[in-house]
Amino acid sequence: MQKNNHEHTAALYFDGLTNFRDFGGYATTDGKRVRKGILFRSDELSKLSRADMARMNQIGLKLICDLRTETEQKSNKSRMLNQGVEVKNLAMQDKSQEFTRLEFIRYLIRHGKDIDFEQTMKDMYDHMGTGSKSTLQKLFTLLSEKEKFPVLIHCTGGKDRTGFIVAIIQLFLGIPYESVLEDYLHSNICIGPRMKKAEKMIRLMSFYRVPAERIRPMLEVKRDYLEDVLQGIMSRHVNIEGYLKNECGVSQQHLERFKELALE
Repeated sequence: MQKNNHEHTAALYFDGLTNFRDFGGYATTDGKRVRKGILFRSDELSKLSRADMARMNQIGLKLICDLRTETEQKSNKSRMLNQGVEVKNLAMQDKSQEFTRLEFIRYLIRHGKDIDFEQTMKDMYDHMGTGSKSTLQKLFTLLSEKEKFPVLIHCTGGKDRTGFIVAIIQLFLGIPYESVLEDYLHSNICIGPRMKKAEKMIRLMSFYRVPAERIRPMLEVKRDYLEDVLQGIMSRHVNIEGYLKNECGVSQQHLERFKELALE
């Protein structure tokens, strides 16, 4: 169950979510502010209660962008399908996300002692920086349409893929770098208790061959994860807008329209 106390998040309670929040409300470097109540992020939506569904209805979502793979979507089917909200599959493909539960258990048993989980996470983030072009192009096209708001962006845990995409959006809108990192790292507070349970489960699945401290990098967000991928992007482009236009193929018109809709 989640109660959000984040400075920029409306106090909403969810029985089946742990990482839901409004990622607007921030002041930008040019004196504007990102509108509240139009940009939301969360973890996956398969465990929503009836009360949660009513709260989602209160928010008035028009669009849900699901970053999960087809395998994940089938394993944990969203309860927001066929609820009068447009749901777009914007899957961010990564081999690590295509493991079934059984395959993951087998992999842990065979290779658990040898896995560098922190490096695995850094590699995944690096891949997101170069392999998310299609997702970002489609997303920013959708975000240029007024009728798509409010919008919810989510993956499974709402921390890595969602964290990366939200950081790109926030930086593009002009939110200060440290504020973006603060919002990204807030996932650790939201998902802490859930990740403790996951840590115990993974240790059990590996027959306790993998120590807790080695698993932990996979179950949290770290400043280094996001900073490394952003530095890689900035080494190739002058700014985030350049990355979106020149590498991801987002049109100038769509970028400008999104800013008009998101800023006040």
